[in-house]
Amino acid sequence: MGLRQKFRFSAQSETMVDDFLRGLAQGFTLDEERESFLFSGLSHEQPFEFHCVIVQGGIDVHRAGQYFEFLGMFVEGLTGEFGPVLMEDT
Repeated sequence: MGLRQKFRFSAQSETMVDDFLRGLAQGFTLDEERESFLFSGLSHEQPFEFHCVIVQGGIDVHRAGQYFEFLGMFVEGLTGEFGPVLMEDT
């Protein structure tokens, strides 16, 4: 996949992060494995993939395609649920 970023934030448990990611699935395709979530779908009729891996202290993300709309929902949701978020390119 293309771009990579780390999103770091405070969560009381990994289960809360897991629940947050499942909540984003509405309207998108979601393939899940343990601590790994692959969102895919269309944004403005262009495909995208947004792969999230739950890690200690946050989520590592790999993404490709027209993911911008989903990224906006992702960041807005993270800050709303967990407060301040540190984003770092890798």
